[in-house]
Amino acid sequence: MPTLDVRIKKGLKLFIGFVIVTMLALIIFTASRETIETLGKINLFYLIIATVFWCIYLLLDAVRISLLTHGITGRWGSLKTGIDVILTGAFLAAITPFQTGGLPVQLYIFKRDGIPWGKGTLIILLRGIFFVIMMITLLPFLLPILAKESTVTPIRILYRYSGIIYFFIGLLIALILIKPEVIKRFIYRMTMRRGKRNKTSRWIYRIFKEIKEMKDGFWCFSVEKKWHSLASFFLTYITYIPYFFIAPLLLKGLGIEVSFMKAAFLQLVVVLFTFFSPTPGATGVSEGGFALLFSPIVARHILGVFTILWRFFTFYLTAIIGGIDAIKILKLGGMEFEQKKVQSEES
Repeated sequence: MPTLDVRIKKGLKLFIGFVIVTMLALIIFTASRETIETLGKINLFYLIIATVFWCIYLLLDAVRISLLTHGITGRWGSLKTGIDVILTGAFLAAITPFQTGGLPVQLYIFKRDGIPWGKGTLIILLRGIFFVIMMITLLPFLLPILAKESTVTPIRILYRYSGIIYFFIGLLIALILIKPEVIKRFIYRMTMRRGKRNKTSRWIYRIFKEIKEMKDGFWCFSVEKKWHSLASFFLTYITYIPYFFIAPLLLKGLGIEVSFMKAAFLQLVVVLFTFFSPTPGATGVSEGGFALLFSPIVARHILGVFTILWRFFTFYLTAIIGGIDAIKILKLGGMEFEQKKVQSEES
């Protein structure tokens, strides 16, 4: 089995390849002489504000993780741990299909901070659940956009694909939180030979001990930690305000006058339906969907540049800094993460 170092390097090369191809495609199909003229008039003030908004989003999300940590463990999580979780999660999501590669490292960061695997998973799960709840409450505003844009074939395909993925993920989460024994019995039947436990079934047993703790913690948080739940719900909204205002700010910087709310909601639609894209970091899919959605309100000659700028501020920047952070945390040369992972499995 390839080491973590090898897997990360392979994923990174694939991600960089996708980014280069995507950027070239956007520039080739949209750039013209007018593009250079527009870039010469760009207002750097709005790019600086977009950077500030990205920093505010990062800080607020770290506060949100700290709040969830307090509700689950009884102690406040450090902002540094929260920022490490966000940054390394973004980097490893960028180099893995379906943006799922960040979870093991995020759990390692929590474990390093004294938080067990089950509670760490619960923190990440609740962070995602509150995001989904936010999106559901915003659906009345999103449905008119979806109804209009779903007539475009690529958007319609993305819409259906995302719907299927969200359905199965929702079903899995529901089973984990309500009837995890169903999953346990199914996996046992698939892995146990002649009714006897083997190495795999024993490993699954340890995982399900953590899942049970996570399930109990979820219901405890939902029922007994009402103030934490309410605060987390509203903090999720506050956290994503600066994030979803990045696209409108970039448009202002490029001299394009568009309603802030319309641009923010269009960006929100892209994030919603590219969350579980099969390409590393949703690269190519996010840019393509974003360009299609914004094409009616952004001139073609600047659409490619605008898309690249948006992706840089909302994803590439986080992934780049997250990569630097991941190298420091995981110490790729000594494979500290792999060693600790093996030790935890043997204990």
